[in-house]
Amino acid sequence: MKRFMRNSVKEAFDNLPSGVCFFDKNGILTLCNHQMYRLFYALTGRDLQSLPEMLEVLKESTPAGQKENQVFLLDDESAWRFTLETVTTRDENIYTQVMASDVTELYRRKKELEQDNIALAEYAKRMRRLSADIITVIREEEILNMKMRVHDDIGRSVISTRRFLQQNRPMEELDLTVWKNAISLLKHDNELSEEGDAVAGLMSAAYGIGIKIIMDGELPENTTAAGVLLAAIRECMTNAVRHAGAKELYVHLTGDEKTVSAVITNNGAAPEGEVVEGGGLTSLHLRVRKYGGTMQVRYAPRFEMTVSVPAELEENG
Repeated sequence: MKRFMRNSVKEAFDNLPSGVCFFDKNGILTLCNHQMYRLFYALTGRDLQSLPEMLEVLKESTPAGQKENQVFLLDDESAWRFTLETVTTRDENIYTQVMASDVTELYRRKKELEQDNIALAEYAKRMRRLSADIITVIREEEILNMKMRVHDDIGRSVISTRRFLQQNRPMEELDLTVWKNAISLLKHDNELSEEGDAVAGLMSAAYGIGIKIIMDGELPENTTAAGVLLAAIRECMTNAVRHAGAKELYVHLTGDEKTVSAVITNNGAAPEGEVVEGGGLTSLHLRVRKYGGTMQVRYAPRFEMTVSVPAELEENG
């Protein structure tokens, strides 16, 4: 009966889907199942005899098995992870256990996820290029409309002035309102600040990706501080559309002599859990800290980012 039990245990051990083997304190192989024999032979082309042989295989790739992050890839496209563990029996005998687990499906999914991440990164890059193109097109359209308006106003002014002169009327009766409007429009266009351009560009980009930015308060006069807050708004705008499906972004701007801040929320879906900083948020956080500011993110009951920087920063040149 005992012999039958031993044979049954040995048969079950040999037929395990995982590879398992044991070595005594001298490194001599004492027990090994069929799967481990097969794997070792597939990796080396020889039979397993000792622990040093196993350790040598586990250190580097073999001609028949490519090693990648502690996972061996065999020619049959299966993937196996090897682990070592010291086992002590009740009679104080010490053995080294080596186990090989089939991680083929996990490895395949990991590779698929890596490819998906590459595709998403490329998509994000295309979206950034598209947003930049949209800003340029809208800006050019605005400039064209302004030029057409100035052209029409000046044309009407020329005709009106010519008629006035042909009638030999006194100069004090000449209405210069249209001329003044046209000159004011040109002056406004020429003196448009960089901050105004940035805000206009941000609004245009938001329009291009289908979200409306609602601002409460004013940006600081310091261009560097304003640039940091605008970068935060831009990052939240992109993430609100991509991850929350938001249609509106709310920005509350406050400040005093020492600090200026932006509190940014949206009307999209709340995060399901803690938001892990990625490339964009990490870069923004580093930029805020570079200027001695702080960035805080809340996840419940809705997403809320607060960015604060010193009010007086060295102006961008």
